Amino acid sequence: MLLSSLLPISVFLLTCLTTLFVVRKSAQANSNTPTSIEKPQASSPAVARFLFRAGVLVDANTEALRLCSEIPTSRFDWEALHKVLSTKFPDFPSTQGAAQDRDLTVLKSCKPNDASTITLDQWNDVARVTIAPDGAPDSARRTAILQAMFQAPNPIWKVTSKGTVTWRNSAYKSLGATLGFCADTQHLFDTSSIKPGEPPQKFKLSSLDGTRTHWFNVTAVRAGKDTMYYATEADAEVSAQDARRSFVQTFSKTFAQLSTGLAIFDQNRKLILFNPALTELTGLSADFLSNKCDLFSFFDQLREHHVAPLRNTHAAWHVQNEEMLQQAKNGTYNETWSLPTGVTYKVSGRPHPDGALVILIEDITAAISVTRRFRSELEQMHGVLDVVDQSLIVVSPTGQIRLHNKAYRDLWKSDPDNCFADYTFNDALKHWEADCLPSPVWDKLKGRVLSTSDRSSWSATVAKKSGEEITLEVSPVAGGVTLLRFCESHTAEIALTATQ
Repeated sequence: MLLSSLLPISVFLLTCLTTLFVVRKSAQANSNTPTSIEKPQASSPAVARFLFRAGVLVDANTEALRLCSEIPTSRFDWEALHKVLSTKFPDFPSTQGAAQDRDLTVLKSCKPNDASTITLDQWNDVARVTIAPDGAPDSARRTAILQAMFQAPNPIWKVTSKGTVTWRNSAYKSLGATLGFCADTQHLFDTSSIKPGEPPQKFKLSSLDGTRTHWFNVTAVRAGKDTMYYATEADAEVSAQDARRSFVQTFSKTFAQLSTGLAIFDQNRKLILFNPALTELTGLSADFLSNKCDLFSFFDQLREHHVAPLRNTHAAWHVQNEEMLQQAKNGTYNETWSLPTGVTYKVSGRPHPDGALVILIEDITAAISVTRRFRSELEQMHGVLDVVDQSLIVVSPTGQIRLHNKAYRDLWKSDPDNCFADYTFNDALKHWEADCLPSPVWDKLKGRVLSTSDRSSWSATVAKKSGEEITLEVSPVAGGVTLLRFCESHTAEIALTATQ
């Protein structure tokens, strides 16, 4: 009886040993297929390792063969192993097969006092089963690390010192298949330019047909004599950079034609954008501005080029810059710089998104000159009118008092320029009526001055309560303006009944 029970087991062991050599040769066709089962170190606990192909056991180490000898079956295959392991590992699959290119699964025993684990590594039609007993925590930890690397969503690969890729994870192989490459024989990344310890570098990958392009940040890490490479997708980052670059170019082209000098400083107060008008107005070189000078260096250069107003000391200048910076952050900085050269600049500061700051420099010399010339001519006109003996007043089409002379102020004892509010024709009319006897002239005057249709000249006489007769002459002027002249004729003899 004993001899008959040992005979099938002996035949099984002989079959496994005879097929071992053939299976190892065929397994070398796949770069990910190990040429042999890794032998456990002497200090490691007994770990059983099985190698299956299409559900048939093709290789096993010493501990695995010992387990096989304890199972009473004439043919040890995947189904037999499932029957043995499913009691402690209910999630162990009943059939062999990988759900993806490389499927690595770690199973733990369901028994409370049993810490043994099973590592199931499957690819193509090959499966490697590793049973680590309770006393092999290091093996479980290594298996978990290997599982994390295999199933990482980003490409990971290992390269020898001679540049040979010896290991790739599933993401690396999937990326190669997506781009039309054979990841097992072709290198996707040319990593000769990146060394371990250096910052990540960007790599561009294009499909063989040129229809798709992907960007990756690749980092190199030393792993003994070899090097591990980790790639993370950078498509979104590159797209954002391209969009930002396109926006800056569009922004620059838009403001290149402006006559107002534009300087944009980032949140660190570094100059990130300027237009040609800034160099023309300030005399600062494009090289200096292109080197991303800071805000205070920018204003120091303005002072050196006599573009900014000079202060007594350098410290006072920096104090003013600090004040200007605080006002610009609030959007309230607005100054007029009158330079010794006769040029006048309007300088304003405005806050920008993300803590940035915008400085605008505008040449307002022409506008200031026109304003000054207009004020000078207006003063001269006032001087000319003041020497005229007749009382004159000029009314705009909207009823605003534009001009008047000294004779008018003396006659009516009124100065429209010193009024708190705007002094209009209606205000003056009320004053004239109050100083004169009742007359229908005032209603006619109001209709003529504020009319846009009847613009003929006319005159009338009114009498002041003090007894003087005033000749009122109305003369239309170009632009809808009306000139009123008040001429004193003589003292009227007014009947007693008229003054009552």
